Amino acid sequence: MDNVAKRTRVAIIGLGSIARKVYLPLLSSHSDVEIVGLMNRSAGAVQDMQNLYRIERGTTDMEEVLSWDLDAVFVHTATEAHFDIVMQCLERGLSVYVDKPLSYSLRESNEMTAFAEAQGLLLAVGFNRRYAPLYRKVREWMAGGQGCDSVTVVKHRSGIHQRPAKETVYDDLIHMLDLLLWMTDHDYELLHHYIRKDDAGRLLHGAGAVRLSNTVYSTFDMVRQAGADLEKIELHGGGRSATVLNLDEATYMERGVLPQVETFGSWDSILYRRGFTGAVDDFLHGLDLPDDCLISASRVIDSHKLAEQVVC
Repeated sequence: MDNVAKRTRVAIIGLGSIARKVYLPLLSSHSDVEIVGLMNRSAGAVQDMQNLYRIERGTTDMEEVLSWDLDAVFVHTATEAHFDIVMQCLERGLSVYVDKPLSYSLRESNEMTAFAEAQGLLLAVGFNRRYAPLYRKVREWMAGGQGCDSVTVVKHRSGIHQRPAKETVYDDLIHMLDLLLWMTDHDYELLHHYIRKDDAGRLLHGAGAVRLSNTVYSTFDMVRQAGADLEKIELHGGGRSATVLNLDEATYMERGVLPQVETFGSWDSILYRRGFTGAVDDFLHGLDLPDDCLISASRVIDSHKLAEQVVC
């Protein structure tokens, strides 16, 4: 009897930076995955990646991808192309993992989410920080006390994103908005927000405050002309405080106890530290039980709604 587990057969659509740096290395080495084929608008990019990863099939044609025997599709195209590609995959009965955001259009994001649910398929969105080990640990540690009274998230960057402010919020700031909502799993209310743009409409500064449940006050902040790139989260409440700096160093503080600092070992990969490994594993495990996936579209749609409120 053959006891070898069936590997999940996937296609990768879009071979830009995120696919090359993250998903091709992860999926090509994953024992539970078979990459059936690749698609990109550029035939040269397809051929290069086929040769590098020894993948048999490659195409520039969406219909050809949909003719393959697949279980799921990973979509790493420009955000503007997400809606058409994701909907075609879902219509063919294929589960999808797509980069965040789902779309720059909240209407399209809602439509994709509702259609995936109606089809009983998993549509997962790449909010990798939900799986970053230190973010998960401080969340669990604070919940193990008396919870949070305050959550603060910042993500500052030393360069201006060369896109309209709305797209910067959806492409980058949305990571921190999602962290706010996930850290406490409560309903939210945007209390106030501030957006400053340059003359070209690019984001210079975005900040605001969100109430989570009736007691947790949270703030977010992004400056695009900082002296250095910085990402930090602080949680306070119930006699405990915790911080995570640049996803790599956590500090746990409790009244009457010396602070404890946690970092990674030198052998821990960047993809593991930043949560990409966990995100892919959760997607694969959730193919049969879409509701269990932490980044299913239905569980992250509120982050898109909050982003839309921030840019309005």
